[in-house]
Amino acid sequence: MKEWFKKYFGLLGFGACMACFLFSALEEFVFKTDLYDNSLIGMIGFLIMITAQLIQDILNEKYFTKYSKKVKKGIIICIVTITIGAFCL
Repeated sequence: MKEWFKKYFGLLGFGACMACFLFSALEEFVFKTDLYDNSLIGMIGFLIMITAQLIQDILNEKYFTKYSKKVKKGIIICIVTITIGAFCL
């Protein structure tokens, strides 16, 4: 599971981003509803993609190579917390 996570987590984030953009486009052009702010949905998808790619790069040791695994886990938890906090705003 960990190898899959290290290899494909960024792609999973890209898929989430595309799903948000597709939902936004379908809502605006096909269903013609205005339930959500479409730019907000797109921004949330983009934020998910950035977070997933950053976590994948940290796990693949592109960033923070000199730190221990414990510190890297703390950084990942901090990144996820900030991302969730940005959703609440």
